[in-house]
Parts: sequence; C-alpha cells; structure tokens
Amino acid sequence: MLPVPWELETVNVHLVELEEGFLLVDSGIWSEECFDSLQAGLSERGIAWRDIRTLCLTHVHPDHIGLSWNILELSSAKLVMHRAELEYLAMVARESRPPFFEQAMLNAGVPEEMLARMDRAMRDVRRNYRTHQPHQVLEGGETIPVRGGTLQVMWTPGHSPGHVCLYSPQHRYLISGDHILELITPNIGWHPGQDMLAQYLDSLESVRPLDVDWVLPSHGGPFRGLRERIQETADHHAARCGEILTRISRLPLTAHALVEEMWRGKLSPVHHHFAVFEILAHLEYLERRGQVAAQARNGGVLYWMPGK
Repeated sequence: MLPVPWELETVNVHLVELEEGFLLVDSGIWSEECFDSLQAGLSERGIAWRDIRTLCLTHVHPDHIGLSWNILELSSAKLVMHRAELEYLAMVARESRPPFFEQAMLNAGVPEEMLARMDRAMRDVRRNYRTHQPHQVLEGGETIPVRGGTLQVMWTPGHSPGHVCLYSPQHRYLISGDHILELITPNIGWHPGQDMLAQYLDSLESVRPLDVDWVLPSHGGPFRGLRERIQETADHHAARCGEILTRISRLPLTAHALVEEMWRGKLSPVHHHFAVFEILAHLEYLERRGQVAAQARNGGVLYWMPGK
C-alpha cells in the first residue's frame, strides 16, 4: 500500500513469487514519498531491487505507472503490458495529456478558467511520462508462470484501453487493478471513437465466471464476493445512465452542466477532469443506443432526450 496525493490516499502494488525472484504488479505514483514507501516495503520483506524479475503494469494511469521507469532501471526487470495501453502511453507521453483533451473539454462546455486549471493539474501528474519498450506486449489470454501455478492475463478494457487483470486458477485470486474495487467504482472515461462504458460492462461480464475466493484490488483491501460486486458495479452505471436521462429530459444540458448537477460540492481540478470524462462516456453510451440526441451549440454540445 503506497501513498498517493489524492482523496484515494493509497494505491496497492502486488508481489507474486516466481520460481526465481518476484513479479511486481504496478509501481505507484512518481514521488519521493511513494518511492521511499515502496523501497521500505521491499526491504522489510528482504527483497532487493534485483529480485524483481518482471514488472507488469495493469494500466498507465499515474498511480500505477509513475515509478515504473525507476524500478526498471534499478532492477533490470522485464516489463510486460498490454498493446493498447502501450499505444495510449505513447500518445499521452507526447504532450503529457491525451491529444483530444482540449477539444473534449470544449465540447463538454467547460469554462476556460476551469479548463486551464484542469490542464495544469493533469500535466503535473503526468510530467514524467515517457514511452516504454516492453519485453512482452500482451494481447490477453497469455499465462505468466509463477511459483505454484500460473497467472492468466485477462484483457479488461473500460477503465483504460489496455487494462489487464491477473487470475490465479490454482489459488483462486484475482489481481483486479482498477477494474473491480470494493468500496468505489472505477472512473470510466471517454475516448474518441470508442464506447468505453460498453467495453467496461463487457469486461465485467468476462470475469464473472471466474472461480475467485479473493479479489486483490489496487485501492482498498482484499475482499470476497466477486460476482456480487460485479452486479453492484453494473447496477451503479445503470443508475448513472438513468440519472442523466432524468436530468436532460427537463432541458438540454452540456456534460459540464451535468457534472455540476450530479456531483455535490466543489471538485478539485483533477477530479473535475475525471467527472467530465465519465459523463462523456455515459453520454456516448446512451447516444449510441438512441436514448440521447446531441447538437453542437455555442459553449459546447447540448444533450437531450429525443422526443422531449
């Protein structure tokens, strides 16, 4: 459990014993505090940097990838990550943000001052992003040999394009990354040309049949009840879609206006960024299913219910 400077407070990384050395799943955020905490945790277990033979990144969000370059340099570990996530990292690393960020925020109707604050905040947390050259590019379906069995790589897009989970059929645990969390739901953000919410819901269903005793998430503690949590998470998104439809049935709204109505209290620039992209993802999902209509107007894209 490593510190992060946001409301989440911590992120989990996981060590799995290999026949020789260890697999480290995710890295923590780039900060001296996080690095010191990771190094102390390894030392307490008698593990040196050189004992980390493989680093697997579940996805490239800052709290999961930030220390990866340092870890690879110190350990000479092999890096594995999904192809789609590698492509997304290369795109973000060019500008320390997705190239579609500004246009998405303008379409959402985000005011100029808030847009500038959000941009500064996100550039800051991604300021150390660089491209990676993995030793193995994952597609999903691979197996990673570990002591006493294997880990099956499951491609679970939605929270990010190339998110992966790792499943141990022998020991019946799932390293879920941010795909499934016990106490909160992961952010599902909009990407151009993709229906990220539909992908996420499909990915939830893809892990439902697994025989799992323990879910090991990136935030919060280990928990039981995988199938129950899958259903709760799917129900949350159905309710979110219903709330959006209720609000735009009264009058057309931009994505930014929906954020202001649906999130109580003032959000930090980072969390306002996540909220806008999440609303855009839900609107994309609803629009593709004919439940929402949209039209560009001055000040952003307005959404409403057809026939209302």
